[in-house]
Formats: sequence, C-alpha cells, structure tokens
Amino acid sequence: MISAHTGTAPKAAPELGVASMVPSDASQPGYGPGSTPTASARRTVGRAWARLRPDQRIALLGAAVAAIALTLFFTVVAHLPHLQAPVELPWLLWVLAFAAGESLVVYVQVRKESHGFSLTDLVLAAALCLTQPTTLITAQLAGAGLVLLLDRRQSGLKRVFNLAQFAVGDCAATVVFALVTRGAEWSSPWTWVGAQLAVAATMLTAGLCIFGAITLSEGGTSLRELRRMLALSTPFALGTATVGLLVVRTAVLDPTALLLIAPPAGLMIAAYRAYTRAHRQEDNVRLLHEVTTLLHDGGDPREGLSNFVTAVREAFRTAVAELVLVGDDADTASVTRSREGQDAVALIPLRDGDDLSHLLQSVTAGGPLTMRTGIAPGGALDDYVAQRGFKDAVLAVLRTEDRVHGLLLVAGRLGEVSTFTGSDQNLLETFARHVATSLERGRLQSDLRHVTALQEKLRHQAMHDALTGLPNRTLFLDRAQHALNLASRNGLWPAVLYIDLDGFKPVNDTHGHEAGDLLLQAFGERLQNCLRSADTAARLGGDEFAVLLHGPIDESGVHQVLARLRGLLDAPIDLGAGRAATIGASIGVAIADADTDVDTLVRQADSAMYAAKRGGRNRSIFYEPASASPRSTIRPPS
Repeated sequence: MISAHTGTAPKAAPELGVASMVPSDASQPGYGPGSTPTASARRTVGRAWARLRPDQRIALLGAAVAAIALTLFFTVVAHLPHLQAPVELPWLLWVLAFAAGESLVVYVQVRKESHGFSLTDLVLAAALCLTQPTTLITAQLAGAGLVLLLDRRQSGLKRVFNLAQFAVGDCAATVVFALVTRGAEWSSPWTWVGAQLAVAATMLTAGLCIFGAITLSEGGTSLRELRRMLALSTPFALGTATVGLLVVRTAVLDPTALLLIAPPAGLMIAAYRAYTRAHRQEDNVRLLHEVTTLLHDGGDPREGLSNFVTAVREAFRTAVAELVLVGDDADTASVTRSREGQDAVALIPLRDGDDLSHLLQSVTAGGPLTMRTGIAPGGALDDYVAQRGFKDAVLAVLRTEDRVHGLLLVAGRLGEVSTFTGSDQNLLETFARHVATSLERGRLQSDLRHVTALQEKLRHQAMHDALTGLPNRTLFLDRAQHALNLASRNGLWPAVLYIDLDGFKPVNDTHGHEAGDLLLQAFGERLQNCLRSADTAARLGGDEFAVLLHGPIDESGVHQVLARLRGLLDAPIDLGAGRAATIGASIGVAIADADTDVDTLVRQADSAMYAAKRGGRNRSIFYEPASASPRSTIRPPS
C-alpha cells in the first residue's frame, strides 16, 4: 500500500460557488460574438481554480476522493458477496493487524514527496479471503488511522487525504476481488488471482491519487514519475500479497507451519530495504560526482559556490543549504546560502552576533565532524534550528589536519514524514570532506582569496574618496555615529571640523583641473598627517573636507588642532611645472554633547563654517546656539 506524505500540508479550501457564477441568460450584457453561457462559466471556474493555492487544490482532490469512496462503499461494496471462510477473526484483531502492517514502512523520496511502501498489502490479501468487504474497509481505516494519528508527523487534512485514498483503494480492491472470485471457494486458485489483481488495483488507485496530489502541489509533473512510483511499489505489493495468501492458507491448514514462513518473509522485507538503500546510494554517488565537480569547473568562484550549495540543497531535498567558509584570518568568515524558491547568494560576510556565527564558534571548537538534530537535544545545532524555524538539520565541519575551514549545513527536510538519517549524515560528511580537500589543495582557496580581495577593494572604493584616498562622507558619518555611541557610554564627546578651502576655485580656473587635483591631494595628505591616529579626516566633496576629533576634546584641544592646520595652510603647495599656490580655509567647529545626534553635529559644524565664510573667510568659528552669535576664535591672518 502506498501512502502519500507530501511536503506541503494541504489546508481546507473554501467551497466554490460554481452555480452562482453561471448566468441564466445568454443575452445579458457581456457576451461577445461566439460566446455562450457554458463557455463563460468555464472561464469563470478556470479563473477561480487558478486563484486557489496548491494546498487548497489538494484539499478539493481529497474531498473528491472521499466522495468517490463513500459512493462506492454504500452503493456497491455494502452489497458484495463474500467468501465462506473457514475461520472468523474479530474486527479488533483486523484493526491491529492493519495498524501493524501500516507501521512497517519503507520510505522512497520522489521529487519533494516522501512515499511509504508498507506491509498493509499482506494484511489486505489475507482479509480479502477471510472477512467481509465492509469489515475489511472499516478495519483498515481504523488501523491506518491509529498509525497516522499516533506515529506520523502529518497535518490533519493530510491524514484525511490518506484515509480517503485508503478507502477508495480498498473499495476498488473488494470490487475487483468479488468480480474475479464470483463465489469460488476460499482456497481456489481464482481466489489467489483475485487477491493479486485486487492488490494491483489498490496500487494503481493509490498511485493515481498521489500523482494527482503531486501535480496539484508542484504545478505539473511527468507521467514518468507515476510509472516510476508504480514500478517501485507494484512488485513489492504483489510479493507481500503472496506472502499474505500463504499465511492464510498455512494458518488454516497447518498453523505451526507459520514458523516456516517467517524467515522468507523477513528476508523479503530486508531485501527490499537493501534494494532501496542501494538505489539511494547509487544516486548519492552520482550526485556527489556532479555536485563536487561544480567546485572545480573554473570560472567565477561566486557562481561555482552558488551552484554547489544549490546542488547540495536539491540532493538532500531540503529548504536551505549553507556553506560557511573561514578565511586565513579566523575573524573573517562568509556564508554562501541557497533557499528553496530564491536565488543563491555567495560569500556574504558573516558578522559577529549572527545565529550562524554562534553556531560556527560552537561546532568548530572540537568534537565530531558531523551532527544532526534530535540526537542530543539542547545542543548548538538544535538551538540554531529552533531559532530559524526548521524542523531538522544535519551539519558537517570542513576540517583538515591543519585547521577548520568552515561548515556545511542543510536544514528543513522536505516532506513531513521523512527526516535525516545516519546515511544522510555520512553523505554530507563526504561532501564536506571534498570541499575541505579542495580548500587544502589551494585551488579553491586561491580563488576565494581573489574574490575576498576583490570584495575588500570594492568595499574600500565604496567608502573612500577616489582622488585623495581619504574616507568619504558615508564612512565619515559612520565613524561619527560610532564615536557618539561610544561617548554616550563613557562621556568622552567628540568634535567635528567642517573645512571649506578658500581660493581653490581661482587655482583650478587658472592652472587647470589637473593642478586643482594636485592641490586637493596635497591638502588631504597634510590634513591626515596633522591628526592623531584615532581621528578621521574625510573629503566630503569638491573642496570641502571634515575632521572627526575623538573625545575627550575641549575648546583648548580644538585650538591646538586648528593651529596645526593654519600652519599647514601657510606652506605653499607645489602644483608642478614650477607652479605653487597658497590657500586658506574657512572652518566651522561643533563639539557634541548628550543631546546631539550625528546629523545635528555635522549640520552645526557646517553652519559655523558658512558663518566663517560670511565673516570674511580664512577664519575658524565655533558653533553657538541660535541665542548667541558664532564665536570667531582665530583671527584671520593679516
């Protein structure tokens, strides 16, 4: 028996008022040439269907399957004849038998769905020969319902869908069995044939139901998936049905001989499990080759890593896969992440405080190379999974003899029943070992160093002035904000100088832009050299500069800095080709306090600078509140 365990839990769908959508008169407005009420109704229903979510469509499918099962049960199955069996077993015993058969399941993943092949068909074949059709169906629904309720991690509607699928399959089985046997003796070969065909009908019905659910859930699928599903399930179902018939015949004729059936039955189950395991291992080897090849194909390392984590996510059928790489400097780390339904991102800097950063620190300190959730609850991986809202995860550390290179993690196994096993853990460790080996051999490490260096270069360009090499406005404001945040804790308030060069435009107009660029570069270098290492000089644009003086700083300390600046401005600047220029500067000063934010601080210094400009240029003025006039603290040179 196949049971559906889809990765998207269906939810109840609202009823469709189809009748209300159909107009009663074709002559009503809105009907164009060639249009009919039937065609319009079809279009309306089609639009309503398109608006439904996949889970709502699956809910409608489940309702339809349940309706078919109920119709068959009351109109056909309830009136079917049954074999005159030599023994009568209690209904409760059949319930327990079906529950035991449904509990013994071999899971096979088909795309995003997990499907279970159970031993229910063994019990079904026996029940066809020994009990009434109505007893069979009600007993199986009760037994399977117990297992779905107590042992399976499924939503309520999904349990109902599975029960509806079981019911319609059992109805089909009892009808086929009755048509084939037609009153034959319970031990007749026609009984054997009827039971086998009945089980085959059950498999076909279940396969069609699950295929329909997958199609509605994923927006379409290939008939190849249905053929593959039936090819996997039918031989196993027919084999277990045969064992069920043997059990029935042996139990009636010679009950002690049941001991002889147990070993081959166990071997058959073990063989099928081994077959599915070998099939999975073959797929894993192929996936391992395909996925790890992505790391060595050359080209853009970003693209290679993105393709790698995406392939790992698809191989493990999970919602997310993350590859964390630690650089030569242990303080630098990046994450490459692939999420289902989103484009992968590569080499995103990992910052302190991130959940993934805490996990990295916890698992790379030592211990096993791999771990998965649920083994030791309360560990770092379980905490990470709980914080991110995933149901499970497995992790492998990228470690070689010399050091730890990072970690590889997959989380959120698709399908509500299936979860990570020891074989998944071993496979992920193999993936991680290949990545670590690639890093150790240097090729991937070299590519990553190149990308990291390029990232650092781009970051530097984004935060610094291209002409002078000084921090730009963005970085200046960031450092000023950091200084204010620090001062709010220690009381050491900073100051800002806003500088506008006087006489720059005449130099630029007289000697050309190249000379103007040389002047700006020279002034920027001098400005940087006259400050403390903790202070920041920045070019805000054009001929405007700014200085951040970290606290503690007062007016006396600012005066010392201004005096050094005036001394630098007094020295001529070489413009090349025997040319030189001397310029001045209008400087505004603002000292922060507890009520100052970064925008206000810069605006105050800018206001004081314009006051210096209006006051005759080449002077420095401290900002004062509106109630007082700005104070000129340094006389302009004569």
